[in-house]
Amino acid sequence: MRYSTIYVDSIGKWAVVDTLSDGSVLNFHGSEKEACQAADLEESRWDKLVAGAFPSAAAASG
Repeated sequence: MRYSTIYVDSIGKWAVVDTLSDGSVLNFHGSEKEACQAADLEESRWDKLVAGAFPSAAAASG
């Protein structure tokens, strides 16, 4: 999974981080649930982007 969540003690918020961009923080959330939902949304966007850029071999050969 590319996107994950961590709790940042110093500010008391949950962060969504991009693990493939050296842990860059995308945004902060007040609850773990909100952060997990945001991470799932970003993961879904990433999956769609990759799927569009690299169609499967089966689809390409048809």
